[in-house]
Amino acid sequence: MNYWKILIHPRLTRMRSENNTPKVCCPQNRMSCTQDMVKMPTSIVFSNKFNKYMGFSLEERQRLNIHGLLPVCVRSTQDQMYVLESNFRSIKTNIGKYQYLRIMRQGFERLYFKYVSEHVTEVLPIIYTPTVGMACLVYGMLYRGISGVYITKYDCGHMVDVLLNWPDRKSVKAICVTDGQRILGLGDLGANGMGICVGKMELYTALGGISPEKCLPVCLDVGTTNANLREDPMYIGLREDRLQGKEYEDFIEEFIQSALKAFGCETLIHFEDFATPNAFKFLKKYQDQCCYFNDDIQGTAAVGLAGLLGIQRITKIELQDHVILFCGAGSAVMGLTALLKKELKARGLADDELAKNIYVYDHKGLITKKNENIPGDIADFAKDMAPIKSLEEVVEKIKPSIIMGATSAAGLFTEKILRSMAKNHERPGVFAFSNPTNKAECTAEQAYNFTEGRAIYSAGSPFPPVEFNGKRLTPGQANNCFAFPGIVLGVMTAQAETVPDEAYLVTAHTLSNIPSPEDLASGKIYPDIGCAKAVALEIAIKVCEYLFKNGLARLSPEPEDIREHILKNEYQLDFCSSLPETWEYPEMEPNPKPKPKPNPTPKEQKKK
Repeated sequence: MNYWKILIHPRLTRMRSENNTPKVCCPQNRMSCTQDMVKMPTSIVFSNKFNKYMGFSLEERQRLNIHGLLPVCVRSTQDQMYVLESNFRSIKTNIGKYQYLRIMRQGFERLYFKYVSEHVTEVLPIIYTPTVGMACLVYGMLYRGISGVYITKYDCGHMVDVLLNWPDRKSVKAICVTDGQRILGLGDLGANGMGICVGKMELYTALGGISPEKCLPVCLDVGTTNANLREDPMYIGLREDRLQGKEYEDFIEEFIQSALKAFGCETLIHFEDFATPNAFKFLKKYQDQCCYFNDDIQGTAAVGLAGLLGIQRITKIELQDHVILFCGAGSAVMGLTALLKKELKARGLADDELAKNIYVYDHKGLITKKNENIPGDIADFAKDMAPIKSLEEVVEKIKPSIIMGATSAAGLFTEKILRSMAKNHERPGVFAFSNPTNKAECTAEQAYNFTEGRAIYSAGSPFPPVEFNGKRLTPGQANNCFAFPGIVLGVMTAQAETVPDEAYLVTAHTLSNIPSPEDLASGKIYPDIGCAKAVALEIAIKVCEYLFKNGLARLSPEPEDIREHILKNEYQLDFCSSLPETWEYPEMEPNPKPKPKPNPTPKEQKKK
């Protein structure tokens, strides 16, 4: 039921005299009048979705029967934003700020998203990397109420029923799901992984303008291998070892089919922080079956490729002529190398040509043809050369112009490595993708100091600017928030049945072209985080155009102006009136009085 429709028209609170003229209730008959009044339930008025707190006008307070429940002061949206900002900045620790924002999110939805959207630079490191990682470590202690759906291995056969327990089930159009096995670089956090899905979907709204009622975070609680968590009295998940093998794969299959059955075949299913082998297995299985997306693989790949294209813009050296060294063989690198192959093939390079200048290094050393069990498509980049264990020796040997790390090995890019790259290249590219900050392969300060300030440096988490020889150097942030909100918005707008790899190439090129020539001159290959919402819109438009052009969109008819269509349908961050619109009617003719029936005659009575 839409409770707002039962609000009583102001005229109906008045009485009418016998000659149909209105008269105001007097104190004597006030009690009898109120017995006929329809009151808005206070629980609805102050619900997370509709609560304006002290933003309710005096008229709204009286009409909604909440007058007196709030102080007399009426605060504008900006006044309330100022209060929220003052409280947020008064908290000294990041985890404390995270707790405060969780409270705001659960009590003041629209105000919360407006604050996040307008303070992205300040808030993003709290609700996303790096603080969300710390929050997931202690999620049981921070848990304050319903934020998503948990499905355990004991819900097999009933997953549809569990999903349909979600209060806004009729509105759900996107799901972000994790099994918590590989949360950032922190390992298996089990049910605590819900914090990641919540954070991702909040950026759907704050940056992509997608209504929060369309978003459903889901945690698949299949146990955890983390013994410390299982013994933690505050842990909120199953205290059992993780489900594996065929039983685990059947569990995922039932979830996918249940989600499509519960919410429709056009529902976007976003997989997040699954272990690398599982992530690729499910991507290969489901990408062409449904509207499926893996941000760790595909979102990271789009952002990483955008960075490579940015270095191409700065150095004026074609991408295929750069010597690129990838460190790590997990989902991020595997996804990025696969997308890079598609980019180079689109440029007309043959398989042997595109692999010539690309090297991959993992914990065992440089990947060569002598390696066994090489994961995924990385085998295409295995080199016919002697194995090298030391990364420093690899750098000295192949002289990479670009090095990318996604290893969670803090300090992997040593002073010797960085100095070696600076010796061989005027503008070496250095990417330290690992999250959170303390897992980065090198810091911005190290990258600039050991390359004489010439490095084109970007990281997965934010680093502060660095002063070098009187020059202020601002590191780039290769953050997935530049990709997934726009990808998701474009896909949902077009109502795509599937999301092909080419959509991520579109994303990468769109993102790489956003920095201005002035940005490039200062070494910036990514936009400022504060521009993330504008970036999401541009990516959504390009992705949407691609889907329509290639017959992958279900929305009909195609909008004449996609930008206008998206903006018209985006989630509104500003408060509107809480009262339904009313309008005047002319005075209506009174209903005619029924004519009295004549008394029956004796003959008619006898017939009866």
